[in-house]
Amino acid sequence: MLKIFLIVMPLIIFLEWAKSQRWFGRFIDATNPIFRPIGFRPQALFPLLIGILFGIAYGAGVLIPQSRSGDLDAKQVFLIAAFLGLCHAIIEDTFLFVALGANGLVIIVTRFLVALGAVYGLSKLGWPKTDAPVTLEAEKHS
Repeated sequence: MLKIFLIVMPLIIFLEWAKSQRWFGRFIDATNPIFRPIGFRPQALFPLLIGILFGIAYGAGVLIPQSRSGDLDAKQVFLIAAFLGLCHAIIEDTFLFVALGANGLVIIVTRFLVALGAVYGLSKLGWPKTDAPVTLEAEKHS
């Protein structure tokens, strides 16, 4: 428990700090050429990168309000979710597995390449076949 606390707590503090820094915006701009050919639009990169670095919960915490505001269409939300299903919390998970004796570089590279390939394939297949705005089930019934 102490190892988990010592890894997770600094990440939470770092995330809050990173939001207020210009370098994180530059990081998003620098990763755009990697993710653009896969089908990600620039506005999808913030929740994607947060999810990759810190986990699905953090990524979803950014993704949900951004999709509700209309910044992301259903296809972008789907591609982010597919990518994060394969490659999320890459820092936290890797540190935890390295603490158990695993090779961190192998974990990071493998997860990232598998996610890139899978989402590239989904995107090129044209799936999902919509650029419609995101509507949540709860919003449809209210």
